[in-house]
Formats: sequence, structure tokens, C-alpha cells
Amino acid sequence: MFKRTLACALFAITGHVYAADIQVTTLVDEDKDDAVCSLREAVFFLNNRTKPEYENGYKGCGNKDSSSTILLKRDQEYKLNSPIEIKVAMTISTQASTDFGNKTRGLNNATISVKGQHRLFDIYDGSIENALVIVNLFDLDLKGSANKINSNGGLILNREDLRIEYSRLINGNAISGGAIYNAGILSDTDAKKTAGRITIFNSLLENNKAEQGAVIYSEMPLYSINQSVVRDNEVTSTSSNGAILYSQTGFTDETTPVVLTNRISGLRNTTVFNNKGGYVVNIREGMILNNITMIKNSGGLYLEAPKWKSTVTEGDKITIKENTSAFIANSIITANNKNCVASSTDASVVQSNLTETDCNLNAPAERPNFLIGSQKLLAGSEVEGKCDLPPKDGLLCPYFTPEKQMLGYFKPRLLMSYAQLSDSLIVNKGRIYSDGSSVGLATCERFDQRGKERSIYQELCDLGTVEIIINRDEISIAGKDIKFQEIAKFSLADSLLDGELLDPASCENILGKRSDGSAWQAGCLEIVQTETPSKGKLTLDQEGNVTYIPNGNWHGADKFNLRVMTTTTRFNDVSNYYIQIPTTIFQEPSTNFPSKTVNVSGGSVGISAIFMLFGLIGLRRFKS
Repeated sequence: MFKRTLACALFAITGHVYAADIQVTTLVDEDKDDAVCSLREAVFFLNNRTKPEYENGYKGCGNKDSSSTILLKRDQEYKLNSPIEIKVAMTISTQASTDFGNKTRGLNNATISVKGQHRLFDIYDGSIENALVIVNLFDLDLKGSANKINSNGGLILNREDLRIEYSRLINGNAISGGAIYNAGILSDTDAKKTAGRITIFNSLLENNKAEQGAVIYSEMPLYSINQSVVRDNEVTSTSSNGAILYSQTGFTDETTPVVLTNRISGLRNTTVFNNKGGYVVNIREGMILNNITMIKNSGGLYLEAPKWKSTVTEGDKITIKENTSAFIANSIITANNKNCVASSTDASVVQSNLTETDCNLNAPAERPNFLIGSQKLLAGSEVEGKCDLPPKDGLLCPYFTPEKQMLGYFKPRLLMSYAQLSDSLIVNKGRIYSDGSSVGLATCERFDQRGKERSIYQELCDLGTVEIIINRDEISIAGKDIKFQEIAKFSLADSLLDGELLDPASCENILGKRSDGSAWQAGCLEIVQTETPSKGKLTLDQEGNVTYIPNGNWHGADKFNLRVMTTTTRFNDVSNYYIQIPTTIFQEPSTNFPSKTVNVSGGSVGISAIFMLFGLIGLRRFKS
């Protein structure tokens, strides 16, 4: 009876997940009356579903019960013969993984690319009088033409409310807006209907080109990029104010305070590097850049945000007050060809950043910038690659993408030369906007680029996109299963809590010589047996690689804790120097033994069915 109940539950859940969504069933870009559903046909159906003749679907796509979500197959490529028009609210997404607890979102995206020389999508309902429609593009790789298209918007032309998550926008090439051209100018009286808006989360914007706005050209700065990476894009014109992210027109005195208060314009928790041919951003009124890492670009920021004016009435007295209209804070902006260039009318506040003298602009005394001076920026010979090990200097590790993740980052380092934590130019140097004004009030971002929560003390955060976090609850069991005559090799890199293992010489400087007379290993390693006596010999190198050699062909487990000190934990109290990593080595003969799997047949439910149930629940949560 229980099995029958579970089967019904699974059927109900899967039906709820899939029945209402429109499944694209062919990779071919076609519009013909057959049994299969193409992406073009699915979008056409949603654009026209309110018309009676399309109530029950269109050429194999949808019916009256369909949702406004179009699903594409994972790891498949859909080539378009011409742009697709999107006129109504909808979501286009790759089918979510059914793996329980899946954390690799963005790695198995469907790709939408072009066959010819054109963009992918025109997003516009045809009227500036209507409220903006929300268009979601989730878990997609959007790939542009190999050659420059003779129009604006290499991938997308947008005049609605476009939201992009866990996607890649790559190889767009256009006159303006290599990836996206965002159209429309705000009206002072109705800011909701007259201009497109872009919001991007957890996405990669790479290898896009344009004469102006290699990634985004926005007629007004109505774009927000969050927890993303902007890299290797190029402005191809020789314009003096060319920018990778370009805004044509600033906000007015009437609209600037609304935009600032709602924080809908700018960059947050975003890594920007290796872009060339112009500035990264031209800063207009209403923009906030907070907790970004912007290094190794041809240009940094072109500042052109004058103060906005407000009228203050006190009795019979009317006063015109001038207010700051743009803020750049809590960021790392250095090693660019030009970090900051300001126009004659600019009044942007650049405060609480790690930067250079050309960006030390208008910072209040209580929230100064920190100048890098002669300190080495990267601990490595290349912008992207391997990080030098302690005690070598370098404030950031080179750009690194963790295994099975879509986005990389520059990780901050705590140097062995620091006598105390406050010596760092990055850690705990972020500050809140505490000037008491009614706009521009933005604390350090709550989460960093990786989605990890920053310090609970909002007045103190680390500069840049990555917060150094020591959360011992994140430490998982290390170890390996081996057969007789094998050596166990594995890595502790994921358990070092944003730190690096100390070198043996530093261990001796801090702790003195070992009591047993032997030399220190990396990380000042200590091995503490837990449930078993020691059954092997273990070595650890400074990159976190473990080699364990069993002392014979024993059958069973060797359980112990690896205690290591890192560049982050060495600043703790002496009683808390070490990270403790539970470790198990399990050894058995190569002979096939009966399966250890629990027998769950009969009146009970199989464990795989339970995991399927949880996976489907997770899938629904992703999609909702």
C-alpha cells in the first residue's frame, strides 16, 4: 500500500513539474504544422495565446493549460535562422537538474545561437504605454554571430523588464550593445513604462564586442549586474569615452533619487577584468558600484555624474540643495590603465575602496580610500592561473574557477608579513554609507559573489567581490576508499575556509620546534587518531594535497582528524589556531564481496525512489 501511495505522489509531483510547462522537442528552428515543438513556435504561441485561434496551442506547442515557461533540453544547441520576437511575459529556461542538492547550476545550459548574422531576441511588446513585461532568461548560453551585425544589440534588443540568471552571454558583436542594447528614455512623470530595464545575476559576460557598449549599451543606466563576471570584452571604436557598459543619458533630478533609493542601477559583487578598448563603465546619475573587483582592464571608470538638486521648503524659506548622485564603494579598483577619469562636472563619491590616487575622489574623512601603493596585487605571474604559496606576497590570488562551478573570482589573501589583521588593505575595510542622507544608503552587500553571507557587522566587510569567511560548519569529511596495494591521494583545498596552508618555516616561527623533533609539514599538520589506531603514514604538501600510504593490507577504516593552521586562522586566539578536518581512509581487498547496499525490497521503499522524490521537489523549487 505504501508503494502505491508513493507512486501516486511521484506521479502527482512530476505532473505538476512538467505538465504546464512548454517542452521544446526539436533543435531545428522551424515554424511548420507538425507534432514537434520548436523554440520559435513556443514563443509564438505565448505571444498570441490570448487569441481564440491559438487557445489550444500552436503547431505542437502548448495548450490552454500551459504556463508561460518554455523549457529547453540540457547541453543541447538551438540555432536560430532569424531573431525571435518576444512580446509578452515569459520564461525561457534550461530544464533543471534532477540531482538532489545540485550545486552546479549553469554548467549544463542549453545554448541558443545564430546561424547567420543577426541577433537572437527582440524583446518589446510594441507599445511604450504598457507596463513593462517581465522576460526571464534562466540557465541559458546565448551565443552571437562570428561577424559583426550591422545593427544594435548583438544578442538582444530589449525594451522590457529583462532578467537573466545563471547564463552566459558570449560572442555578441554589434554597432552598439555587443551583447544587449537596452532602449528607452525615462519620463519624469512615469518611470515604469517608457524604458527597458536589465537585471543580471550569477552570469558570465564574455568575448562581446561593439563600437560602443561592448556588453551593454543602455539609453539610460537602467541595468544592474550582480554576482557575475565581466571579462575579455572589447570596445572597438576610438571614442574618448567608450565603455564596456555604456549609458547614453543620465537620470534627471526627478528620477535620480528614486533610482538611488531602489538601487536598480550599477554593479554589485561582480568581478571585472581583461576588458579592453575603453573604460569599463561610464558612471551616470543614479549609479551605485558596491563590492566589485575591477582589475587589469584597459580602463576603469569614466565619471560623469553631477550632483542632483532638490528643493527644501522651511516655512517661507525655499532652499535648493545639491546631492550626490553616484557612489563607488567597498571595492577593489586598481591595476587598470586608467582607474578613474572624471569629467569637469562630476561629483561622484568614491569611498572605502582599495585603489590608486586617480580614484581618490570626494571621499569623506571618515570613509577614506586605501591606496595600494607599491604592494603587489596578484600572487602569481598571470592574471588567471595558479596562486603563489605563502610566504610569497600578493593581495589577491589570480582568477580561479573552482571545479564544477561556472564563475571564478580573485580570492583575497592574508599575508604572512601581517602582524595583525588590521594590516590588511582588504579585510574589514568596507564601510556603510553613514552620512545620514535619505538616498544612497547602501551597506556592504549582504552576500559576496559566491552567495556566501558577509560579516554580521554590516559596518565592516571585506573590499571586493569575495568575503574571507571562516565557517567551520562547512568542513566535510575528507578521505578516500582504496583497495589493497593502493595509495590514497586527495585534496584538502575545499576545507581550508578561504585560507592557505602555512609553510613549514612559518609554523616554526609561530609554534617553535616540534616536541618530537621532526620537521613541520605544511599547515603545521597534526594528526589526531579518533576511533582507530594509526594504520598508515600521511604527508601533506602546501597546496593541500594529501598522500596516505597504508602500512599493510588491512581491511577496514583508519579514522583520524587532520588539524591544520591557515593564513586566516593564525589570527585567531591560540586555542583556535587549527582547522580540524575529520578524515577516513577505508581499505578493502580487490575481491568482490556481497553488496553493502541495504536491502529495501518488500514492504519498504527503495532509497533511490526517495532521492528521486527529493530531487523533483528541488527541481520545482528551482523553477518557481
